[in-house]
This record gives sequence, structure tokens and C-alpha cells, in this order.
Amino acid sequence: MSTLDVLKLTPLPTHLMTALQARYQVHDHGHLIDPAAFTRVSVMVGTSEMKVDAKLLATYPHVRRVCVVGERFDQVDMEALKARSISLTYTPGLTDDDVADLAMGLVLSVVRKIPEAHRFVRNADWVDGPFALTRQVTGIRMGLMGDKALMMEIAKRAQGFKMMLNYHQREEDHEFSLRTPIRWWADLHAMAKEVDVLVLCASAEKSNQAKGNHPEQGAMVNASVIEALGAQAYVINVGDPHMLDQAALLQALQQKKLAGAALDVFVEEPKVSAEWRNLQNAVLTPHMGASTEGAQKAMAAMALTHLEEFQKHQDALDCGH
Repeated sequence: MSTLDVLKLTPLPTHLMTALQARYQVHDHGHLIDPAAFTRVSVMVGTSEMKVDAKLLATYPHVRRVCVVGERFDQVDMEALKARSISLTYTPGLTDDDVADLAMGLVLSVVRKIPEAHRFVRNADWVDGPFALTRQVTGIRMGLMGDKALMMEIAKRAQGFKMMLNYHQREEDHEFSLRTPIRWWADLHAMAKEVDVLVLCASAEKSNQAKGNHPEQGAMVNASVIEALGAQAYVINVGDPHMLDQAALLQALQQKKLAGAALDVFVEEPKVSAEWRNLQNAVLTPHMGASTEGAQKAMAAMALTHLEEFQKHQDALDCGH
């Protein structure tokens, strides 16, 4: 079996790096000291944060595969890969449970004002009087939109809170409706008027396809949808940041035209403006939906499988098969 030269483009989990170094010749793009490696590297590896464009690929003429350890590859220039006949692999479908868990945690946090209550105790404000009443979570009306598998996982958890479930898609998914007591809405605005909390859980595919300097212009959840939700509703986003008009959401929160919001994803991560950070009616988390040991190990294992398959294919070509 030939030696595979792998280029690491972003920091990787320790367990994955250990496995890579045990099997392959691993080079660090930021600290490449072997000039000959530029012509030996055949695989690029990194997380969803890695950027691969034509300029980078020109530096490594023998690259034949880009391996993304994550669900998003929106910073990979697919046209540049196609021009060089370079294949791409990524690791989808391994994080639904963890993202669904966080989604429910965010619902509880923003509706029951858990972060505010935490600060209330920390700051010794409790001695001056009780914390203000919050809204009941059990039995509220939840609206879902996005990836079917993730919607189903969130819906399963929401049933434990006796929530009235709704989802928006262009066409009804009869399997979803049969497996879960949930109402389908073809009209997003109509659903928005009938729910207390709207959870966005779009597939990473939307992020992979998002292009242009103004991605929010095409956001499905825009100012009109936010207005339809009303002043007593909440917005939760654990999916594609481009699905939501963040500017419109920020304005609605500042003007108290929405009860609150909880975001795990942002259009310009990791930059989050002071306007967002200063909001009292918003819960913000650092894109941590898939940031669990279990999910990361599962993605690493899939990425290693992709590399093994690539090496076997290359060895077969070298043998003339």
C-alpha cells in the first residue's frame, strides 16, 4: 500500500489527528516545511471552516480529493474542483440528535429566561425581590421548518412537552405526518400566525449552496414572516443562517415586536455584533449544535473511511486495475 500524503487545512480534533498521523504522511498547510510535499499531496482535509479555491489548488497540482470533516462545504469552490476532476466527501447525517437536543435547550432557555435567571442569582438581585414570571413551555405551539430528519428529532422531543406541532414545506410529507402528530402548512405566513415558537433547522445543503454578497436577501424567514409571528412569539435557529433575515430579526427584537430569539448560527461567524450581544431578549450560542464528543468522533470515523476508500482506489489505479 502506497503512502498517502494528506494536507491539513484547519485544526482537527486530537483523536482524528492521532489516527491520521498513524496511517498517513500529514502536512500542515500553515507550516509546510518540505518543498517536495507540494507535489506529493493528493488529499486535503479540514473542517467545514476550511476554504478551498482555485488559487490554493494551483499550489498543489496532484490533489485528487477534498475531505470535509463536517456537514457544510460552502467555502469550497465546487467549480474549481470540477475543473480539476477533484472529488469531495463530507460527513452528513451524524449530528441530528445533538442539534435537536440543543434546539430544545434553546427553546427552554429563551422562553423560561434561564440565562437571565442565572445572572439574576449571580448578581445577587434575588435579595431585592423575586424573579419575574416567565411563560409556560408545556403545551405551547411549535412551528418547524427545514430538514426533515432534524425536524422529526425535534418533534419527538417536543412531544414530551405536550407541544402542538406544526411544520412548513411546499408539499405535505405524509410519512412525517403519519409518524408524528403534526400539522402541515404550505403557507409559511399562515403557520407563523398560529405558532408560539418557530424553530429553523434547515439542512446544511442550503449553506453549501449559498452564494453572493447578500445571502439574506433570499431569506425565507424575512420581516414579513417575523411580523406574522407577533410580539409574543420566539424564533430559534439551529440550521442554515441564510434561512433567516438576521437584520429584520434584530430590529424586531430591539423594538419588542418579538418576545425573544435564540440563535446557534450566524451569517458572519464568529463575528457577532455588539447589537446582538447587548440584547436581553436573545440567547446566543457559538454554533455548538454538533459540538459533542460523540458527534465529532462519528464524523472523524466517517472521514477516515472516506480516506481509506480513496487510498484503495489510488492503489488499484497504480496497479493498473
